[in-house]
Amino acid sequence: MSRPLVQRLAPDVVLLTGPAVEAVRFAVAVALAARRRNGLPVPAHLAVIAAELAAGGQTDAKVLVNSNTRPQATRWITTEEAAKMLGCSNRQARRKAPALGGQLHAGRWMLDHQAVTEHLEGRKAA
Repeated sequence: MSRPLVQRLAPDVVLLTGPAVEAVRFAVAVALAARRRNGLPVPAHLAVIAAELAAGGQTDAKVLVNSNTRPQATRWITTEEAAKMLGCSNRQARRKAPALGGQLHAGRWMLDHQAVTEHLEGRKAA
């Protein structure tokens, strides 16, 4: 008996298998291309989905372990959000991204919110 391509495991949890994963990967790629072509920003969550669905199962997502030893996903923010937090231009935020542990997801810099917050706190303390 074959497994269904899409299974709803909980109200906000869906399991995709086989061709369903490729279909979603294609749909996200089309959405990203259309937004870029039209000069629209790529939402952070869409960039993260694209990275998670990267071919070959490759992912740049970090997993942190808290005191309860449960995995906790990193909260990623765009350079636009980081620029607002840091009080600098988007261009300057992109320049700082590698130093702040930023990672490229679908061609866009994504930064760990916690790292940006810690950088900001350190800058204020100095």
